[in-house]
Amino acid sequence: MNGGDVSSSAAREAVIDLAAFRHNIGILASLAMGGPLVIDATADAYGHGLVPIARAAAEAGVDILSVRDPRDAIRVAEAGIRIDVHSWHGERFSLPPAGSGIAAFGYGMHLTDGAPDGLVPVMTLSAPVSSVKTVGAGHGVSYGFIYRTTDETTLALIPLGYADGIPRSATGHAAMAVNGVAHPVVGTIAMDQIVLDTGDSRVALGDRGVVFGPGLHGEPTAEEWARVSGSTPGEILARVGRRVQRRYTEMGSA
Repeated sequence: MNGGDVSSSAAREAVIDLAAFRHNIGILASLAMGGPLVIDATADAYGHGLVPIARAAAEAGVDILSVRDPRDAIRVAEAGIRIDVHSWHGERFSLPPAGSGIAAFGYGMHLTDGAPDGLVPVMTLSAPVSSVKTVGAGHGVSYGFIYRTTDETTLALIPLGYADGIPRSATGHAAMAVNGVAHPVVGTIAMDQIVLDTGDSRVALGDRGVVFGPGLHGEPTAEEWARVSGSTPGEILARVGRRVQRRYTEMGSA
């Protein structure tokens, strides 16, 4: 695609809202019925980053972090965080998976009754628009040209792909948001890029293309991506790759 481009290095970003995380912890604490508050922090805290999440959890009064890898307990201890970490795959600790599932991160478990009311998704995944191009009707998009434009339209390229954890199985079904407007993902989701059909919306280089977030500004949630890819919110979150930079904020649900 032509029409200019911007560098994608350090452009892929997962913003982790620690205020939203603590908000969710407060909801879970109110439901704990006096028992220990246990948070599931497996898979690097579902891609949110084990150490920052462990620190925020300790500050919020969480009693126990549940993990699968005994080395995670060592990582938390070496960071100087005072919180019990139980590995239910290790020999030294024994604790079943935390009943809260991924509720602390804003979502319900796939096989349970869902999430408590009021939870706020913690992660927002985005990247800047790196190319914008106006094309005519019949223009083929991405590998195999499984999508062709029906009218003159504008295509926007987002430098995120299945190498970053975007499920390729969502091809033809997913959407992303730019400037608060949802646009369909068109063509095959590639290793390093996604193409959006933005129609006649005003989209410029550098505008953020939001894969998922809290759902408050037109963007899908991880739950919506799970639905269109035959997955679960936990898998969508945990798949977000290492080349996506994590940035920690205190935005809350605003």
